[in-house]
Amino acid sequence: MATSALEALDRYGSLGPDFLTWLAARVRAGDLPALESEPGLSVDLHGPLLFEAPHGEATRVALAGEEAGTAPEVDAALRQGKRLRRAKLSFAVVDAEWHFTLDAETFDLRSVKLPVPKVADANEYLHLRVQALQHLARLVDELFELFLPIRLDPTTWQAEVRGWTGRRPKAGT
Repeated sequence: MATSALEALDRYGSLGPDFLTWLAARVRAGDLPALESEPGLSVDLHGPLLFEAPHGEATRVALAGEEAGTAPEVDAALRQGKRLRRAKLSFAVVDAEWHFTLDAETFDLRSVKLPVPKVADANEYLHLRVQALQHLARLVDELFELFLPIRLDPTTWQAEVRGWTGRRPKAGT
């Protein structure tokens, strides 16, 4: 049976927060799958981090500071079923490093700090900076492509969520 666009949006509208939460949980566990284009990609989680839950006593948890990504409160938020809405991340490959904030609701990349090319020519410098931004977008896209089959398979997704919460997700999540 075909799914209408509205049904798909209702069912999978939370893909952004699910993606960012999955990414954070995988980074914390040290088992982020290798990308085909950048098998040596290193991903780190930093603060500020914003977690949200639809119910409970504390529906929003914000963790600040550069070391917030390694704080035990991250694991506590994940175990409580809170989903990551916004996080500062760093991506690093052999010769480049990016720092940025990912807004999971909109997939906006904010406060992006790009690798600084070491060239004297202003036009070449600008060209290399644009290429670096495009490279970052491709890396995020490729990570999302790894996540999507996991998220769209209910059995696989339940196992993934159990990995960081220790419990079965509620129906429809």
